[in-house]
Amino acid sequence: MIKRSSRRPTDRAPARARRIAVALPLVALLGYVIYWFAVAGTVENQIDAWIKAQRNAGVEVSHGGIRTGGFPLNVEVRIQSPSISRLAVDGHIWEGPEIVLWAAPWSLDRLHWRAPGRHRSQDLERAQPIIMEAMGLEGWVEIEAGKVARWEAWLANAEISKKAGRTVTVRGLLTQYLPTPEDLAHDPLRLPLTIDAKGLDLSAQDAPEGPFGGEIDRLTLDLALLIPPVPPSKSGVWPDAVHAWREAGGVLEVKSLGLTYGPLNLNGEGTMSVDRDGQPIGAFSARITGHGETVEALRRAGAMTPGAATAAQIALGLMAKGPPGGPKRLDLPLTLQDRWVTLGAVRLFRLKPVDWFRRDASGG
Repeated sequence: MIKRSSRRPTDRAPARARRIAVALPLVALLGYVIYWFAVAGTVENQIDAWIKAQRNAGVEVSHGGIRTGGFPLNVEVRIQSPSISRLAVDGHIWEGPEIVLWAAPWSLDRLHWRAPGRHRSQDLERAQPIIMEAMGLEGWVEIEAGKVARWEAWLANAEISKKAGRTVTVRGLLTQYLPTPEDLAHDPLRLPLTIDAKGLDLSAQDAPEGPFGGEIDRLTLDLALLIPPVPPSKSGVWPDAVHAWREAGGVLEVKSLGLTYGPLNLNGEGTMSVDRDGQPIGAFSARITGHGETVEALRRAGAMTPGAATAAQIALGLMAKGPPGGPKRLDLPLTLQDRWVTLGAVRLFRLKPVDWFRRDASGG
């Protein structure tokens, strides 16, 4: 007598479902591993292609080892001992510490990076390199259609030196380039830049400190560089490109300026450019508190004569507004012309000339 199985066909369905439930995640995991390695290979190929493109443009990009990792959530590339040099000139124009690049495998258009350590850059037509030691340096960049669309960078606890006695230190610095569609469609082209610096020390070992000491507590700038059409023959030549930009009506729009420096607190907005000699010029609407202490500090530092300081104190005191016995505020135009900084009708002090158009062997 033939026995029939007590298991019905429907009893096998749960077993198949369990096997499928186990197999699907394994298949998905295997597929993701294959996908990750394919993306990592693509990233390495893109880096190689970029290096070759720079070489064709006359720039040599060198490096030590390249390691890829970051699985499973990121594709991470570590580039050791990177340096950049021009093929036509002997010597590096930049060399730095290990650079780490990473991005999500499904979002390679947003690339994160970090490179804390010692950076050395040099214009080989000058004698002195610029050295930067940074405890923290990182940021991100977004790529659209093969071009940089947006970026953000953070710098922490850095010391930047040009030569002995000329050092800048900063506790924190945030820079952002985040254009909107309206900025890019603007005529003339508007390129926005935001800067937020804390603990900025501009003092030098062989130079006197500023009127309130060496450190600026905070400096914030919300800028927009307006770029009118410039003749192509002058668009890439320094300093002709700057002169052409100025003559075409180019300006730097300061949408917001904030400065906290000792007793001085300044907020304002305005525009800046350069004159024929490359000196900065500008006009601002400024709101200032601490002007009395500022003038006195300028007098003690020798930036103002005693007579000029007394006249400024009287004139600014008459223009200041505020409650009796309370803090006084100035709402006045602030101008920079012919290197003179003028508040209202009162000349405060004259800046030293900025000789940034001339290239010489001194590195100055």
